[in-house]
Amino acid sequence: MIAISTSYKDALIGIEINNKSIFKTLDANCKHSENILKTIDELLDSINETINNVNKIAVVVGPGSFTGIRIAIALLKGFICGNDKILVCPITTFDLMAYTYLKNSHTKENFVCVINALSGLYYVCEYSFNGEKIGNEKICNEEELNQIKEKKIGLFSENIMKDNIQPSAQDLLELAKKKDEQGLFKVEKNDILPLYLRKSQAEDGLENKIKNFNKI
Repeated sequence: MIAISTSYKDALIGIEINNKSIFKTLDANCKHSENILKTIDELLDSINETINNVNKIAVVVGPGSFTGIRIAIALLKGFICGNDKILVCPITTFDLMAYTYLKNSHTKENFVCVINALSGLYYVCEYSFNGEKIGNEKICNEEELNQIKEKKIGLFSENIMKDNIQPSAQDLLELAKKKDEQGLFKVEKNDILPLYLRKSQAEDGLENKIKNFNKI
């Protein structure tokens, strides 16, 4: 199994094959598009395995960096191209955050995971104290965020909340294995879709230009 996240600043890679596990975190200074595949090859070599021995791939589909999400999705499609035996599973950034938070705390209260969506907007998702998602992922502005009464958990790399966590590659692989135990790995590759929640800045900019042009 390989678990990959490139949805925010740190890229996470967790690999487990034949009871051999290895993990790697690439920081924000690395160009994920150029280094992620090379790093996976190096990790596989270090445990004397090849990509041919991988039968399951989990990938974080967002929300987060538009570019980062596309990198992970494209990488997944590259791996499974021509190999219909590989099972796949999408993981949200929120799920990873919730897993990491609950792994390192003993909370008995519901909480909300928060990700910076830029331009004064935030991605949010609520979870129960036992890790069950409550409602759907959504986007809100700062005023709406401040009205949320539940404890808010952010990412350490963004440092936008009072309480922040830093998911590790090991956390990601553990979560992927948990989803595998729940039977959530599937062969329907078309089900692996990016979780954007909002349009990219480029799309917003283009729409504004069109609106301004139509006003002329």
